[in-house]
Amino acid sequence: MAKILIGSYEGSIYEENGGWTGALSLGFGPDGKRKRLKRKGKTKTEVKSKLIEAVRDLERGVKAEVGYTVARCVTDFLAHGLKGKSAGTLRLYTSLATNHIVPKIGAVKLKDLAADDVDEWLEALAAHLSSETVGRTHDLLRRSIRMAQRRDKVFRNVAELVDTPEGQKGRPSKSLTLEQAVTLLKVAQQPEWRLGAYVWLCLLSGIRTEEARALTWDDVDLSQGVVYVLRADRHKGETKTSKSRRGFGIAKLAVSALAAHKVRQAAERLAAGKAWRDNNLVFCHGDGSPFDPAQVRYDFRKITTAAGLGDDWVPRELRHTFVSLMSNHGGVAIEKISDLVGHSSTAITETIYRHELRPVIMDGAQAMDKIFVFKSA
Repeated sequence: MAKILIGSYEGSIYEENGGWTGALSLGFGPDGKRKRLKRKGKTKTEVKSKLIEAVRDLERGVKAEVGYTVARCVTDFLAHGLKGKSAGTLRLYTSLATNHIVPKIGAVKLKDLAADDVDEWLEALAAHLSSETVGRTHDLLRRSIRMAQRRDKVFRNVAELVDTPEGQKGRPSKSLTLEQAVTLLKVAQQPEWRLGAYVWLCLLSGIRTEEARALTWDDVDLSQGVVYVLRADRHKGETKTSKSRRGFGIAKLAVSALAAHKVRQAAERLAAGKAWRDNNLVFCHGDGSPFDPAQVRYDFRKITTAAGLGDDWVPRELRHTFVSLMSNHGGVAIEKISDLVGHSSTAITETIYRHELRPVIMDGAQAMDKIFVFKSA
């Protein structure tokens, strides 16, 4: 047994079970029992290195146990670092952790995680994920380690030492043509589609999908044909911006679709009896429970497939379609479109929906050519 001194701590290194064990005396605890710090390894040199590192962490105030991994760090953050966040946010971060962090670097001990490890991991993600997903996943790791720092489980946050790489370009949003929109509405009104009225309202009003999911019957005045957007399925139920809180008239076709939907829901509520979950939601499951965003996307694609439009559409593109139809067929000015979709300025509308908006200002040279037409002599 070899006696050692590391810093101000005395201890020993000895053979045990075919390897080596090092133990340092940390004095006595409040209960009078001796406190010891142990590390194991294949060689005496390895054990001594581990003890030196452990003493360094001890003096820095780091208290994480030896086996504290990246997976446990992220799991702790999901359990304690997202309090007050919406269920949707929790689902998103859980999915990122489950699919992109835990399988790749989750087994690495947090204290052993190096900036190079994070860099290589992010580059691998960027090779097949969108820039947005890579950024969110990197942010999740940063925030997880930051919480571990606050709890003295690690000395520094290596995820903050690495820049987020550019990922793949996501598929740009698109909009339905007038003919496609008509076809979709005809299919969506068939009774087998629970999301039928949802499709009609989103396409004919431009309401955001997270606003539609949070809509209650108190927000809908069918007699006046008016919908009030006061909340959204987001963090704390807030709308995206203050101007997103708005009231607007809806087309008579949308009023009829909502009225039929309300009758259907009343019958479901009666059939469910005590099992009905009274959330007063306009769009919900057959027992009154709220829709999950992923379920809405899945069901919406089933409708677009049934309409012969394919399965690569997402609900937010109903909003893009609304803007396109208002601009190209309705002749509605961009200022009015901006108000209808709840944007704080027309600049935002022009940036987000630049492909859907009908050009209203021609290039100066083209304009002059059209105004002044000279015949050759």
